[in-house]
Amino acid sequence: MRLPLFSSRAAASPNLVGIQHPDLALPTVLVCPIREGEALTNVRTAFEWEGRRYTVLCELARPINRRTLRQVGELEADTAEAIIKTFLKLLPI
Repeated sequence: MRLPLFSSRAAASPNLVGIQHPDLALPTVLVCPIREGEALTNVRTAFEWEGRRYTVLCELARPINRRTLRQVGELEADTAEAIIKTFLKLLPI
């Protein structure tokens, strides 16, 4: 699976990563914010995209209406897997 990167603003740089499968035909998508320069924790992970390092804030995951988002790219499968594994740490087992 390759997770999509979204922008909720006019800039071309991403500020959200979708963490649900992009083939699910739902009006909302579950996303995590991504930011540059944020500290890593046990429920955050980082990735590089177009020469910039981003931190995924999995603890701030939320649903957002798909119509407010622009897809600006997608992550490699290994990076996507690392994000999903990090997000799953938040869920009770």
